[in-house]
Amino acid sequence: MSVESAEGAKVAWPSLSQIKTVAQASQDGLAKLLAARSALCQSLEKSRAIGNQLGQSDKRLQTSHERLPSVRKALAPLEGQSKIVEGLAQRINKTLEPAMQVLSMFDVVKKIRVRLMREPRDDFDSYMSALVQLEDAVDYLNENSSVAIKWLQEAVSYLNEAGSTDTVRLDRLNESLTFLKSQQEGGTHEIDGGLLLTAFGKLEKEFKRLLHEHRHPISLPERIDNEVEESPSRNSEVDYLDSYTPEVLERLQAIISKLVGYPHYQRCMYAYQDVRSSLCEESLQTLDVSYLNYSTTAAVDTVAWDDLQVMIHKWCEHFKIIVKILYAGEKRLAREVFKFVGHSVWVECLRNLAENEMDAFMRFGLSVVRGERYPEKLSKLLEMFECLEMCEPSVNQVFDGEVCVEIRSRHRELMKQVVVASDKTFRSIQGWIKMQREFVTFDARVMPICSFVVNYLKLIIGSYVDPLRKVLRIAHSWADPRALVSGSEDEDEGLSQGIAQILRTLEEIVEARAREVQDPALRHIFLMNNMYYIRTRVKNSEIGPLLGEDLMSGIGRKVSQNALKYQQECWRPVLQHLSREGLTGSGSSKGHRDLVRQRLKAFNAAFDETIQIQSKWIIPDQNLRDGTLAAVTQMVVPAYRSFMSQFGPLLESRLRDPDKYVKYSAEMLETILGALFLGNG
Repeated sequence: MSVESAEGAKVAWPSLSQIKTVAQASQDGLAKLLAARSALCQSLEKSRAIGNQLGQSDKRLQTSHERLPSVRKALAPLEGQSKIVEGLAQRINKTLEPAMQVLSMFDVVKKIRVRLMREPRDDFDSYMSALVQLEDAVDYLNENSSVAIKWLQEAVSYLNEAGSTDTVRLDRLNESLTFLKSQQEGGTHEIDGGLLLTAFGKLEKEFKRLLHEHRHPISLPERIDNEVEESPSRNSEVDYLDSYTPEVLERLQAIISKLVGYPHYQRCMYAYQDVRSSLCEESLQTLDVSYLNYSTTAAVDTVAWDDLQVMIHKWCEHFKIIVKILYAGEKRLAREVFKFVGHSVWVECLRNLAENEMDAFMRFGLSVVRGERYPEKLSKLLEMFECLEMCEPSVNQVFDGEVCVEIRSRHRELMKQVVVASDKTFRSIQGWIKMQREFVTFDARVMPICSFVVNYLKLIIGSYVDPLRKVLRIAHSWADPRALVSGSEDEDEGLSQGIAQILRTLEEIVEARAREVQDPALRHIFLMNNMYYIRTRVKNSEIGPLLGEDLMSGIGRKVSQNALKYQQECWRPVLQHLSREGLTGSGSSKGHRDLVRQRLKAFNAAFDETIQIQSKWIIPDQNLRDGTLAAVTQMVVPAYRSFMSQFGPLLESRLRDPDKYVKYSAEMLETILGALFLGNG
């Protein structure tokens, strides 16, 4: 059902269910209002009760407020005392905190002691770590003990002045103060209980143990090879460093670095030097350096020359070995062991190791240089110079630093002495030649002095020409510094002049000895032999290019001149018996036959006498002998053959026994002459 509204619209009436729903909602709302009213009434009742209570509290507060001034007055002394106690506690706590840290460090030291009482070899890294901790603890205590003592003294004084009744705390402070004072008075030894020195002692013992357990002598060669000569001490590095494993080296380095500044350090240095010195001595003994006992000039001069040559050669080889291998290796090892200590330390250590042996080598060298001077010695002096010059870079490199200046200076001085002695020896060969009094032998062979001088010059120039050049040039520069021109084109001038003078002196001696020979023929054979020997040996050796052609040509001319004089002096008188004088005209007369017979008889006698005498003579050089015999044969045989060709038939046809006068045929003469100068007489 609907109803029309005022606007004319129709409105529908609510249903019964809708009316019930609305009625129910109205009843619920009323109930809620009644509940709210009841709760409000209850709150009002509580508020009235609280108000009554507040009123009563206000009365009590008023009463307390009235009493507060008297309470404050009564508590005022206690409040002041409380502030004093609170300030005292704060000051004591401030003092005790660092002091307790210092005292607690002593407990740390006690714990470290347990680790350091073991042996380093058991656990080296742990031991070194504990030692570092101990050193840190000791440093901390040394730095802070004085401050802690000062603070404790202030705390005790303050408590005493404040009249503190805390006797327990005061006693504890006094005990701590007494303990710290006693430790400080004893120094580090008291602070760590002597543990630091004990640990250093164990490290010293460990250092020595490592040295002794790894002491292996170095096997040195008898001579140094070319590779080591070019690259000093390369081979020694491996040998020496192999004696100590990397682990052992690291331990030695760590120990010696830790002990610097303590007595143990110096003792370790001495131990190292003792061990290495004994090893060096053992290594040198394997080389047989007993010749070093000849340390004076008088002692060296008693040694036979053959033995002295061997000694000098050994000295040169051994000197190179000790510088380039032995002490170069010792320096490398010392540099590793004392790596973190400093350059001056390992150089000084090397100096202490080497100075005795180097001194022995230098003294032997000087004794040789200052000893008796004779030509044979020149080669050995030049060998010494070559050795010293070769070793000079190594000596300067190995023995560097101010501490080794003495070794370097002695090396330079020895080189200087060798230069002077070599120059004087070379210059004195002429005088030595003039002093020789050799006599010509009956066979006209080459004089020993002649072969000695020539062969010795060949040896010197062939084996030692470079050091001889240097020695002469250096000595000349010392005598006249202006004469030393760098890069001079004529650097061999002094050498060439010296050799030429020696050979001229030798020629003079040969000619002087020849004048003592009574037989002219023998005199010329003697001169031929010696001059030819000088010329061929010199020209065909390294000496020839140094001298030029003039000297050689001059000697060659002397050989030719004496060969010609020999023929004239010896064979011309023999051939004079084959003269044709008086045999002109008819060749069949009795007078002619007698004259031919007489001349043949005289020729045979002269020829036989000459052959008998000269069959004992010698021309040792085959070329010279063949040339001389060819010239003699060419002189004698054709003349004899011509004579016999012309006058021989006269004898054969008229004489019953022609062989009595015709003793030789031309062929027989040639054969006899061909057997001369072999020394078979």
